[in-house]
Amino acid sequence: MRVATTLALCALVAACGRDGNPAASFETRCATLPRPRFDVVVAPVSFVQDESRPSAELTAMSGSALTAQRTTGVTTAVFGQSTDIELSPVDDHDGARGCGTPRVRVELSMQPMTVFIASELAETPCLREATLSHEIRHVEVFRAVLEDAARALERELPGAVGAEPGRAKRPEELEQRLILALRSYLPQFMADWQRVLDQRQAGVDSPEEYARVSAAFAG
Repeated sequence: MRVATTLALCALVAACGRDGNPAASFETRCATLPRPRFDVVVAPVSFVQDESRPSAELTAMSGSALTAQRTTGVTTAVFGQSTDIELSPVDDHDGARGCGTPRVRVELSMQPMTVFIASELAETPCLREATLSHEIRHVEVFRAVLEDAARALERELPGAVGAEPGRAKRPEELEQRLILALRSYLPQFMADWQRVLDQRQAGVDSPEEYARVSAAFAG
């Protein structure tokens, strides 16, 4: 599992900018700007199933330090985010002041996701089913952490970026301030939730769960 983050900027200049109503004061035009908007969305979770690789290759993929431990299933995913920004700015007619409100949209995802099942299990349906059921538990943890992280981001993002219209000498400064705030906040947010993800996935690989899967192999 790894974290992938991207940041895309789309600047939208409002119609009430420099070429807007010349009779309206700067403060009046700033007051007509929309409120800052923060949208957090979750990409649908889906996975592909790969049963082409032998157990030895899956063991290497799992990173297990126990050479005697044979891995028959591995689930991998990329926990990532993609951010789009729209800024509605207003500046006064001599270019000495600017104000603006952002719209920030963050999409969290766990894609691509792959469930690997050892190719040797193709001839043993019961063992394959026991392994697959274990890996599906990992898929559900990915899904649950994604939803929990999205709810946390909805709560935190306005405070991290600024829930009030911004002021600066030029609208360009507002854009840069917004980008810097997101680049400072989002990587740490993703790292924190990556740790949560790792902890919850480790909980799936409990002694009780290994005993259940091992019992299927022993049977």
